[in-house]
Amino acid sequence: MGQAAFELIPHHAGVRFTVGRDAGGRWVVSDNQGLVGGLFTDRNSAIRFAMFESDHMPGAVLCVPDGQTLNPGRGFENRSTDQAAGPALKLVGRS
Repeated sequence: MGQAAFELIPHHAGVRFTVGRDAGGRWVVSDNQGLVGGLFTDRNSAIRFAMFESDHMPGAVLCVPDGQTLNPGRGFENRSTDQAAGPALKLVGRS
């Protein structure tokens, strides 16, 4: 049987959301500016949220490969005290 091809080159509009797991095993979703996102208990909910928020634009959601851990970072802290917080995600490494 054939295998599904994995597109490594994002759509010309660019990646808006990144989806992956944090060190605690929760699914993390955040946009590239750290303004929209959330923590989820399962992958399907995380991807569904990201797809909805990006209007189902092809290439707008990037799923981090298994073994990579995302650090939610400052984007998930209280935004009212730090309006200048940068991107919310940082790739931590292989677990």
